[in-house]
Amino acid sequence: METKASINAQHYPMAQPIEIWPLQSLIPRLGMIANKQTGEVRRILRPCTTPGCPELTPGGPCEAHRRARQREHDERRGTSVERGYDASHRRLRVLCFQRDGWRCVDCGWEPEIVRLLREVGLGLPPSKHVLNELRRAFARGDRHLHADHQIPIEQRPDLRLDLDNLQTRCDGCHGAKTMRESVRRDRYSRSLSLRPLES
Repeated sequence: METKASINAQHYPMAQPIEIWPLQSLIPRLGMIANKQTGEVRRILRPCTTPGCPELTPGGPCEAHRRARQREHDERRGTSVERGYDASHRRLRVLCFQRDGWRCVDCGWEPEIVRLLREVGLGLPPSKHVLNELRRAFARGDRHLHADHQIPIEQRPDLRLDLDNLQTRCDGCHGAKTMRESVRRDRYSRSLSLRPLES
């Protein structure tokens, strides 16, 4: 009599064992070194990309130069208040989040506390609890929500505090939308610079 194991062996032959070390050919391209005995993989350290800096890093600038570049970028960009995100905007963004049910209008993502209470039928949690969760997520670099201006402030400063101009987006969808807008803006400005001057 055939057992279940022998039937399975006839109909589902064993797959060939997966050879792990052919992947080793990819490791040098990834800037890694591997130890076959321990299975440990480490990144190869390279000099900082800033000329004259002797620091070794996994890639790119060292921490000190990365912070200096970020500081320069932040100074050029201006403070959040200088860009139009003051206390009035912070109050309005909470109204936007509440109107949209604390959910991204593009992908539907919502904070964990909102999802859990919605699943058990308890409605929406108090705003202060959701905002605390979003602040912690932002501080950790995790997914969080933005009140995104549909028409950017640069184009229509008069709509900066218009609730109808705001939509709730998670940071991934917000970043994607911002990137699409900047690509469009760059293409438009290049097309203007390529036009012949009219005399």
